[in-house]
Amino acid sequence: MTTRITEDILLGLMQLGMNDQSVLANVRQVVQSELAKYDIRTKETAIAIRDNSDVDMVTRFFVAKTSAGLSARSLKMYSTTLHRLLKKLNRNLKQVTTDDIRVLLTNMRMEGIELVSIDNDRRVLSSFFGWLYAEGFIKDNPMKRIEKVKYQKKVKKPFTEEEMEMLRLSAKTDRDRAIIEFLYSTGCRVTEAEQLNRKDIDFSLRECTVLGKGNKERRVFLSPRCAAVMQVYLKSRKDKDPALFVSPFSWVKNDEGKMVRVDKVTRLLKSGIENVVKQAGKRAGIANAHPHRLRRTCATFALRRGMPIEQVCKMLGHASIETTTIYANSTMDEVKASHEKYLT
Repeated sequence: MTTRITEDILLGLMQLGMNDQSVLANVRQVVQSELAKYDIRTKETAIAIRDNSDVDMVTRFFVAKTSAGLSARSLKMYSTTLHRLLKKLNRNLKQVTTDDIRVLLTNMRMEGIELVSIDNDRRVLSSFFGWLYAEGFIKDNPMKRIEKVKYQKKVKKPFTEEEMEMLRLSAKTDRDRAIIEFLYSTGCRVTEAEQLNRKDIDFSLRECTVLGKGNKERRVFLSPRCAAVMQVYLKSRKDKDPALFVSPFSWVKNDEGKMVRVDKVTRLLKSGIENVVKQAGKRAGIANAHPHRLRRTCATFALRRGMPIEQVCKMLGHASIETTTIYANSTMDEVKASHEKYLT
């Protein structure tokens, strides 16, 4: 009952134009917390008003996703992808067939769209129509017989030991060094690091708690080197901003509506963290330097040095150990080294 009430409140807010997913997520938490204090029962005379139109069904799908705790970033991706695909289908949702989906995916291949992108679109459609079927909005799920799109998975390389040292040396400031060391030591996602505050770091235990995908909390750990670099950075700060990583300036609109830079300390956002790693890589002559590669390096080095894959899975916050096995694949250089060791 509390879930239904929460969804109806979120639906009403979305219909009034409230589309800020982070705000809606906070509303969900507050409403559910307050409703938990009461014993709520349905009145026998209550009437639920649902028009089951396409707009209503799409809106309710996103209400359900918001209520389930999907991140604002994921919700935005779902929204952009789903509206683009439904526009291409150009059919009433209750009339969409498996053949319609197959034609859509085939046309995308003929347009030269990469197979990995097509499969991502397939997953969004599968989630949407699966939800419509489970909720009773449609009688048959057109995605039920649609198979995964097969594509060649590229092996994404971590940084080498040498590249890691070069990256550290290329960091221009205490903050940049702290960001690189933190992402490598903890294996955090860039969005997880973005949300952290200074008070979240426990230097006595060399750990902190981060909020990962699906609003799941997990502990991550700082190496001695990381803890030392982080403390140097935080002691150098003169501001009182609670954020763990900050920018010395921000962008605001002036009277003419143009974005201008002002000297005001603000939380360093995802794009800022990405730029720190990218620029350090550029100065070091390392191509394709980005935060997720540090996460990949953390996992790969941990596995190479003997950490059990189950523990690496927990450290990274993976829902399935299958995801973690991606980092366990040996490189050909390692195979060659082993060949020389055992077969000489």
